Amino acid sequence: MRRAVPLAAALSVPLAACSLREPRVSNAPCSSSGQCSSANVCFLGECRPPATNLSIVRVEVRPPNGSPLAVRSMQVDLRASVLNDFSLTLPYSGSGTVIQDGSGVDGGTVVFTDHLPVIPDRVEQVVATTGPSGVYRPQLPQGSWDVVVLPPPGHLPPLRAGPLDTTLSPSLDFTLPATSTLTAFDGGLTMGGDGGPVAGASVTAIDSQGAALSATSVSDADGGYSLLLPPGVPEFSLQIGPTTDADGGTLQAALDPFPTYPPMPYAPAIALPLPPPAQLAVRIVDSAGELVPSARVYVRSVDPAWSLARSVVADTGETDIALREGNYLVQAAPSTDATSPGLSAARPITLPLAGPFQLTCPPKVRRVGQILGPDGRAVGANFQIVATRTADGLIPTRMASTTATDPLGAFHFVGDAGSWRFEIVPPADVRLPRTVIGVALFATDAQDSAMQPMRLSQPLPVGGVVTGRLSPGGPDAVVSNAMVSFFSLDSSNHSVLLGSARTDSMGHYDIVLPDVAQPGIGP
Repeated sequence: MRRAVPLAAALSVPLAACSLREPRVSNAPCSSSGQCSSANVCFLGECRPPATNLSIVRVEVRPPNGSPLAVRSMQVDLRASVLNDFSLTLPYSGSGTVIQDGSGVDGGTVVFTDHLPVIPDRVEQVVATTGPSGVYRPQLPQGSWDVVVLPPPGHLPPLRAGPLDTTLSPSLDFTLPATSTLTAFDGGLTMGGDGGPVAGASVTAIDSQGAALSATSVSDADGGYSLLLPPGVPEFSLQIGPTTDADGGTLQAALDPFPTYPPMPYAPAIALPLPPPAQLAVRIVDSAGELVPSARVYVRSVDPAWSLARSVVADTGETDIALREGNYLVQAAPSTDATSPGLSAARPITLPLAGPFQLTCPPKVRRVGQILGPDGRAVGANFQIVATRTADGLIPTRMASTTATDPLGAFHFVGDAGSWRFEIVPPADVRLPRTVIGVALFATDAQDSAMQPMRLSQPLPVGGVVTGRLSPGGPDAVVSNAMVSFFSLDSSNHSVLLGSARTDSMGHYDIVLPDVAQPGIGP
């Protein structure tokens, strides 16, 4: 994490240095790997050494639009070699049937989800719909898949199966439990205070992992509901919350808004803690006391017995939010535009309140930054800076207003205080890596002061060839215009793009990655 430093001290030396605009990364010319040292490989006329710091990375290869080939993801170790060829295959193509009570199920949905995703937050999913005879025809990339069969909208429970391995030519036929074997679990919802019925709430049976075991039922005017579960289901819990099903009924006006409750064990009668309705009147002002138009107000309850969250745009700088009596956190987020004020502080409140609640938004943080090349010299112009504020508390990720670097590698930033991820993207004609650096910006630092210079990582050129087999047993052919993307995982197991490129007419890809031990955190 980096703090701001005085502007003069930060820029007096680096801005006097020569700008760095390397047209290419210099490597020894070669025509074969035999001309390179024992640890290096020859690719596209260059001897390329293995990674020094960057090790296991995730790679995703996507064929061009319209290709019959399937996407592929895998791990590679760049310390072993920076030359990696990838072969795409045809997806597993077949047909299956969904049957119940001896007949095909029309209008069902079969969802295949990657059982062991290489990139945890880029999970492949294939969805197919059954026809009048219950037949469906999925196209599955080779791998292992979890399966969920969803009957047509109604009261029947889903069927979970898998993992299903496409390399073993598995059967795609699934039989839903016969309706005569399903068990009905009836119950009723009441309010914990006066015992009145809770109508229009969604109720779903879930397992210990939170997966749905039943279709969602909507409580009726008497608070009653009914769930159908397959045979042999062990003890289960109920997930109760507001309904989003337009055909399933609506909440009574007296119950809106309705909280979401933590999972609770099934019982025939459940009394829900449901505080009385309460209105929150909010005013959003800037540091001069003027109303801030079009700010979004985020509110989230902090009561462990139920959860209620709202986000509302205050068009004029004032708004009313329908909530329930209880304890909340509230925060205002004006536009990310550079001319708007910054985020307000997150404030605790307890409803009901006697009058309007005011949130004050201070000026945005203004900083000057500079990008240095791997050798410590200032880079040239047109390096793009993409700054993303990390989600914290109530506020989701937010972008900042930044400028591209000038001829001396300097750029301007206008955004909120907080933790940021700066992604530096070199121009297309510069053989330097995109680099991601974590930065903490503090509102207490002087406006228009400078951040510590951000240094690009050492470049690591990687390459290879993408081929594909267009028929079983046929020859491999080069795949042009395929997208090859390299990712690393940050400390939260989220993917960080290290670099990507499309293959040329010969199937070659050539990408410059950052050679760092912890991609996504920065050097």
